[in-house]
Amino acid sequence: MGIWKYVFRITIECLFLDGKFKRKMPIITLTTDMGLKDYYVGAVKGAILTQFPGAVIVDISHSVSSFDIQEAAFIIKNCYLDFPPGTIHIIGVNPERSEDTPHIACFINGHYFIGADNGIFSIVFDKKPVQIVELKHSGTKESLTFPTRDVFVAAACHLAQGGALEKTGSNTREIS
Repeated sequence: MGIWKYVFRITIECLFLDGKFKRKMPIITLTTDMGLKDYYVGAVKGAILTQFPGAVIVDISHSVSSFDIQEAAFIIKNCYLDFPPGTIHIIGVNPERSEDTPHIACFINGHYFIGADNGIFSIVFDKKPVQIVELKHSGTKESLTFPTRDVFVAAACHLAQGGALEKTGSNTREIS
């Protein structure tokens, strides 16, 4: 009976609206190459809780080798479906933005993913996401130097509060 009680609770908490899952207590996962020796992960979590105090934050890993999108993709691909539908996954591995590497948010298999379009999404997904949005940027120095905290968290908290994906930026059709 135990597992069915859990499945029933998750089913009740998830509402299927406009082709997307919404949760009462959204889960935001973090996968980064930041390590745990300094303030970076704490700053990201603090930003999440400041913008959305009701967030449930789950650390998938902060021990991804620096800039190793293949390692990060392996980790994410093998665990994201173990999370309930509607989970928001922030990927802070090699997150720098450039002309060739926009920041995106996408929806696939009932989950949201936010990160740099540096090739990681095409490794994680076996098919094209249902929706892909290039994230808006404030243009501030902080958003360029710490995008995981200043860009990805803003999009994640918007989604966690029930906001529409298309409100985080402009629709796009492709991922790298």
